[in-house]
Amino acid sequence: MATSLAQQLAHIRVRSINALDLKAQKKAHSKSLLFDAHHAATQSYETLFQICYEGWQELCRLDSRFIGFAGSLFSEQSKQEDRTQMTAAQNKDLDIVLEDFMGLVGSRLLLKPALKAVEWLVRRFRPAAFKFLQPYIQPPTNPPRHTIVYTVAHNQDLFNNFTIYTLKVCRYGQQYPALLSFWASVTSQAVSLMLDQSRLGRLELQKQNQEDVLRRIMPFLARGLAMRQCQDLRIGCYMILIIVISKCNPTEELLAAMMDMVVYRWHGVTHAGLICLVILCQQKQKLKLPKKAFEALIAVENLVDDLVQLSNQYNTEKLVLNLVLGLLKGLGRAGDADRLRFIRVLLEADLMQSSLVAAALTPMLRLSQGTKPLRQPEDDFDTRSALADLILCLANSETVGPIVRLALEDLDNETRQSCSDLLRNTGVYKDGSKPPDADIEMRDVEDPPVTAQFETLASRIPIQTAFEMSLLTHTDSYILGSLLDAFEAACRSQKHLNAFSELSVLRKPLAMVEPLYISFFIRVWCGHHPPSVRVSAITALSDSFGSEKLISDIQVLLPYILYALADPSLLIRRGAATLVHMLATSYRDADSQRGDHSKFPILGKGQIYGQGRESEEIAWLPWQAVVSFIQDWLVPQLEEFRLDADQVGRSLVDSLSASTERREAEIGPQKFKKSFRASILTWLCSHIVNTPLYAVKERLLPMLTHIPQVGQVATVTLLTPMLAATINQGQEHLERSCKKEHIEASQYIDLVMAIATPNDKESIKLLQACINSPQTTAEPLLYVAAFRRLGNVWSLLRPPMQVALGKIMLELAMSKTDSQEAISKHREARDTLLSVRLSADTLQEFLQDSPNFLDSRRTGTAKRRRTVSPPRISGDDTRRLCFILELVESSATEAGSPLLGRLFKVMTGLQGYKYHCGIDLHYLELLAMNSIRGILERSADMQIERNDVRVDVLVDCIRNSSDPHVQQTALLLVSILASMAPELILHDVMPIFTFMGSSVMERTDDYSAHVVKQTMDSVIPRIMDSLRRRHRDSMAGVSELLLSFAAAFEHIPRARRLTLFRSLVEMIGADEFFFALLILLHNKFPHNKAALQFSVDLLDCYEVETQLHTVERYLDTIADCLQSKPTFSAHLVANDPSRNSEELVTDLLSHLVSLLKDKRFVTGISQSFALDRSRSERLRPALSRITYQALSLFRRFPQRPDGVSRLCQDLLSILLGGLPMGDFVTTLEDLLDNAAVETCFDALSIFELRLRGDKNTPAPSHKACLDFLPRLSSILEESEHAPSRRTALSCIDHIVERFGKKNIDTVIQATNVVAGAKCFGAGTEELRVTSLLCLSTVVEVLQDEFIPFVPRTLSETLNNLSNKVEEGDCGKRLHNAAHSFFSALLLYTPWAVTGPDLDLLLRVSHGSANANVDEECSVERRATLELVAKQIEPKECFATLHKTWANAMAEGPGALKEQLSVLEKLVGRLSKSAIGRQSDAIARLLIKAFDLRRIQFAPRTEDSYEDKEVEEVENASNAAALALVTRINDTIFRPIFVQLVEWAASSSAKARVHRQITVYKFFAKFFDRFKSITTNYAALIIEDATGILKRPTPTDHASKLLWEKVIQTLQECFKYDQDGTLLIQTSNRRSASYADAVSGFWQSPTHFGPVSEVLLDQLKDASEIPLIDEVTASITELAVAADSAAHHKTLNIAVLGYMRSDSPAVRLAAVHCQQSLTARLGEEWLALLPEMLPFISELQEDDDEKVERETLKWIKKIEDVLGESLTPMLQ
Repeated sequence: MATSLAQQLAHIRVRSINALDLKAQKKAHSKSLLFDAHHAATQSYETLFQICYEGWQELCRLDSRFIGFAGSLFSEQSKQEDRTQMTAAQNKDLDIVLEDFMGLVGSRLLLKPALKAVEWLVRRFRPAAFKFLQPYIQPPTNPPRHTIVYTVAHNQDLFNNFTIYTLKVCRYGQQYPALLSFWASVTSQAVSLMLDQSRLGRLELQKQNQEDVLRRIMPFLARGLAMRQCQDLRIGCYMILIIVISKCNPTEELLAAMMDMVVYRWHGVTHAGLICLVILCQQKQKLKLPKKAFEALIAVENLVDDLVQLSNQYNTEKLVLNLVLGLLKGLGRAGDADRLRFIRVLLEADLMQSSLVAAALTPMLRLSQGTKPLRQPEDDFDTRSALADLILCLANSETVGPIVRLALEDLDNETRQSCSDLLRNTGVYKDGSKPPDADIEMRDVEDPPVTAQFETLASRIPIQTAFEMSLLTHTDSYILGSLLDAFEAACRSQKHLNAFSELSVLRKPLAMVEPLYISFFIRVWCGHHPPSVRVSAITALSDSFGSEKLISDIQVLLPYILYALADPSLLIRRGAATLVHMLATSYRDADSQRGDHSKFPILGKGQIYGQGRESEEIAWLPWQAVVSFIQDWLVPQLEEFRLDADQVGRSLVDSLSASTERREAEIGPQKFKKSFRASILTWLCSHIVNTPLYAVKERLLPMLTHIPQVGQVATVTLLTPMLAATINQGQEHLERSCKKEHIEASQYIDLVMAIATPNDKESIKLLQACINSPQTTAEPLLYVAAFRRLGNVWSLLRPPMQVALGKIMLELAMSKTDSQEAISKHREARDTLLSVRLSADTLQEFLQDSPNFLDSRRTGTAKRRRTVSPPRISGDDTRRLCFILELVESSATEAGSPLLGRLFKVMTGLQGYKYHCGIDLHYLELLAMNSIRGILERSADMQIERNDVRVDVLVDCIRNSSDPHVQQTALLLVSILASMAPELILHDVMPIFTFMGSSVMERTDDYSAHVVKQTMDSVIPRIMDSLRRRHRDSMAGVSELLLSFAAAFEHIPRARRLTLFRSLVEMIGADEFFFALLILLHNKFPHNKAALQFSVDLLDCYEVETQLHTVERYLDTIADCLQSKPTFSAHLVANDPSRNSEELVTDLLSHLVSLLKDKRFVTGISQSFALDRSRSERLRPALSRITYQALSLFRRFPQRPDGVSRLCQDLLSILLGGLPMGDFVTTLEDLLDNAAVETCFDALSIFELRLRGDKNTPAPSHKACLDFLPRLSSILEESEHAPSRRTALSCIDHIVERFGKKNIDTVIQATNVVAGAKCFGAGTEELRVTSLLCLSTVVEVLQDEFIPFVPRTLSETLNNLSNKVEEGDCGKRLHNAAHSFFSALLLYTPWAVTGPDLDLLLRVSHGSANANVDEECSVERRATLELVAKQIEPKECFATLHKTWANAMAEGPGALKEQLSVLEKLVGRLSKSAIGRQSDAIARLLIKAFDLRRIQFAPRTEDSYEDKEVEEVENASNAAALALVTRINDTIFRPIFVQLVEWAASSSAKARVHRQITVYKFFAKFFDRFKSITTNYAALIIEDATGILKRPTPTDHASKLLWEKVIQTLQECFKYDQDGTLLIQTSNRRSASYADAVSGFWQSPTHFGPVSEVLLDQLKDASEIPLIDEVTASITELAVAADSAAHHKTLNIAVLGYMRSDSPAVRLAAVHCQQSLTARLGEEWLALLPEMLPFISELQEDDDEKVERETLKWIKKIEDVLGESLTPMLQ
């Protein structure tokens, strides 16, 4: 274990950096984002800083926030900063700065300047080396997404740091979409995973786990939702909240907190927040929204529209119900009118089921009939009355009306009756009294405060006005404001409305003469007022005109009626429909009167819009047109207009834009007559142009812009003045006017700009003037709308107009200015050009205007062109050309050759400029090439002129450009040109692949792989066609191509090599040139293991036919190399004079063998031959040719161990080893007949391996192998080649083992040869070993049929092995083979192994056990002996054990232990009766085993066993004896037990000691094993044991050991003196009485007395007895077993007596004995305490310190048992 200092040193060593390790420093410095490792390692920090500093400067120009890092990361001092020399605090501060920079630069990492800046951080400050990003820190591996999600979910620190970093970036305003989307997706998946895992376990555990997860994530969500100006972050938090809600069971408090979090600062993301609130509300049980959430919801604009939209995808019912209930609860405070209006809109929006609507109506009905006051003292609004009005309106509603009855059922009787009376009195429930859609008459409630308010406002209105003729003039009216205030107050009462209409200033009597009266009400219903006020205006005008006779043409109302019919409010549309009915009636009555209706004056003519041009320009309709408009068009469609606000616009467009034929065929309702259509269009346009109401313009203008023209009248011509006026008015005026009427100025301007049509020059010129005029620079709404309109109609403009506008916008986009307004305008021009599809003519014009000095054709002599440098391109020119090329790239124009040629000229100029100035314009090159690529891809059938294409420019880009994107795009262009015009590229394309190898191919990104693949697919097939046409032998050209790819092998990423080269092989033809690629790869990388393995993998990709054909062509190449004049091989194999032909062939052949060694090749051949016979017939000729080629090479060169011959043998081994067994045997026979001996040996070795490895062989293979046995036998008899004979034997062994039982006769014939003199009787040990193994297998197969071979094989094997053992030269292989043969005989023919053979077998085993053999040999030998015990007849086996016992003892303890093991297994195998019959033999064997100690130690000699060895043998003897005991009954064993006791005691004194030691060791194990059931056997040894203990004190080792074993035996007897079950099986009822005698055996005085006396006597010799503790333990166990007070007293008296002995050792032994008895027996023993106290007192003052100390311990034990102190008793 490492010390603390060692651990500290190791920690320092890990964290420290060796300043002298230059290699490690160079490796760290070479890690780069922009440069390859080799280039990066050579760069200095000074050079690197200059490159990266430029990138940082460009970032500063993009974002001024980067300037803050000038003094830290990008200062001059940063070049000297070394993190390894900085303190931990300094590194921590630096990490903070790095994190700030990375957060800011994250959104710009796709820009080259950002990559340059980050390169400085990576190279100088190495942030990756100081962060924990393993194991994904090594490029180019990105961590898999599932790994990130799993780690974030399971690593709390990572989750916290990831979220904190994201929130920090958002707090500083540095967020970008990629970061937020990544954080939201990963965090949502991680939270989902955490919540899923929290569901495991019990319910309580699940709840706790969910609380832990929520406790982790909710604070972060709260912080994220509190961020301003970070909408994407809020949406991500909403998504996580939804996941949390869907996967856990939140409480009401948590839901309320979540709702407050959702609405906190949610401006801009209310739609997403509403989705989250909807889902949260579905989980709530209580119908109550939190206060903050409720207030935020009702403050949302267009909330109802959002809820309607959401209701299509989500269940919004619960949220709407909560809103309604919250609004009802808030009644009685300021703003009740708005609340009631909101409630009505929610209920009528059809957002809830009927049951939920009823649930909302029920509290409303109760509240309307309640008694609690709902009016504030300072408020004049009667909430309860307004609530009653709302209920009446809802009762009349088509959707909510039927549900009111359902709500009444949930009320109590009194409230239900009151509500029913209210509804009945108002006529809601009277059948036929009112239609469902009838307007509700307003109740005239006399409210004194309302009346006073109206009268006050009315008094402020002047009685008359002198100059006001109309309130629709373009000038402000001084009375309009007072009139509007008074009218809004009058709307609360019909009485006040009537009074308002009669105001003198309105001049109602002159309403048919002058437009003042009518213009006021038009102003009201077309203004931004509450719907009730606007409806009141329409109703008032209807009532006024309905009661009077029509005396003038009031067509001036019609445009404004159209406005009302298109209003979103149903109430407004209903009022307008009522007004239309009134007008229809009035005009019908007037038209029915005969007379000239043209004489009817037109109300407001020349006055309606003031005394000026606006009124004069109105085109009025004739009388019949007005009547037709009302009667034939408005009235028939009135119901549709009332139901749908958009219908009036659709109908107007359809009616005015119908074709002439259709109009003539369909003159009737809903259609205009042809003669009126142009008049109606002109009339409407004139009103729209001249009305001062911008809201009317905004609503009616879209209806007419969809009508191009009516007859000869063009809509755009009529509306162009409005477009011109809008542009001339200026943005400020428009914004002020639109704001006044509460409409969006930008939307209005867009509608006006939509007047311009592509076919109208005047309107387009107006747009052109708008964008080009300097006056509009400060009016962004105007020019933005103009640009937008031009973009929308661009595709419909005429080409000349497109060119003109394009030039104007190009100049705007490229002009330089410092004005922010002008910059914005130029940006719009740029965006518009990029968004439209520019024509080829426009792009051609742009390219012609590009900088002309890019043209490479400069005048002058060649020398002048070389020496005179072109002018440098300015920044403006670069920007202009860049933008033009971006336009060409994005326009997707299908252009022809002129544009293509111009783009190639641009490319040529850029290359020339780069050549002369040394400046790369990569981005411009990319734009030009992408434009060319787009043209070519979109014009597949285009005829390309040779002069328009410059392939050399593309090749130069591939070769010289340092930008990978330029190279990739150039390659793609080459591939496209190869497909379209291959003749243009063939002369220049061959160098491409050479350049690709060191550039494009080495890149690891997928796009580079795509580029290379596409280039190869397009170019290589054309190259191959060309090479075949140009060369008679295409190998010369193909080798050049393949050599390019072979040279690029190391540069190609490992993951892409196989795919790329496989595509190459398929293109060039695998059967023709695959072998050439393999040879070239080997020649290029002869010692590269990666290249070799790659070749193996590539070869495995093809079918067996291709593989064999490739091998054949490979061997043809080798043969061609040996020709005097090589042909095709000269292009593949370099002519090296330093190598001779044999070296060359050896090199190529070794490579081929290495390729074919792969298991996949061999398996493929095997499967092809085995599964498809027809396929095998096709493959066999190729295999035969390859074999012939290999044999030809074999015969051509001399045979050397490492030469061509050896390689040919290896090749044959590989090819033949893969054949099916039947085919292989056939081929093998042919080889044995014709091949050399060594080749035959190799073939046989392959056959052996096949036999050993093939586990599942078909039936035909079985027969083929058995038929091959005679041929193998002939090899054994005839061959003199020992390895071949040995291999043939092994083959016979495997064949017999697997298939021998299917043909016994053939096996017997082979056995005759194997057991003959040529094999088994041969003198070589190796052959004899192999023969024995083979014979073992034969015995298993033949069994009884092997009996004739037993005498000669068994005896010879035993004699041979015995001689080897005696000589001490017994080899492991021979030993194991012989015992394997013995085991086979014992297993299958045990009756053949008897008598002397069995004796010899055991003696040989004894010698082997005593010999120095390894464990494997011992395992084989023991297995054989185990079979002897199990298979041989018991009587013969016991006899053999007796005969060989002395030999085993003489050989050593190992042999004797194995002999005893045989005895133990033999006894375990026999039945009880068999053991009974052999009991005498068993007893004699046991006595021999127990007599070992006497033989070895009485006397001890040099050959005697060691004590440990005797101990091991005795343990084995005891195990065998105990195994015997478990198999016999008491009747059989008791005589043996008695015999052992008598045998041990009857010998001489010296022999008796050794025998008794062994016997008592067995008795101790015997009593311990069988416990109480053998206690009665103790009676047989009491006399002998007490006699031994009464002997004089032992002095020698044997006597002491005997004394110890006797004490241990008695102790084991004492332990189990208790009731039990006799395990020794009894044969009759009488013998079962032994079990009854067990109980209380030692309580008997007969047994207790002698033993206790002799044990207690041992204490007096305590000073001489070494194991006095054993005596103490035995006395204690005896006391426990005796379990008698009398016996305890006897023991106590004797022990106390020894306490007064003169010997301290005796007294100490007595105290120890008392301690043991006290601890074991407890209170039972302390009953004798009174007798002990005097002795204890004496011992407390004993002269011996040990005695005194142990006495105190004894006292402590007594006190622990009694629970009281002995001090009072001892005083």
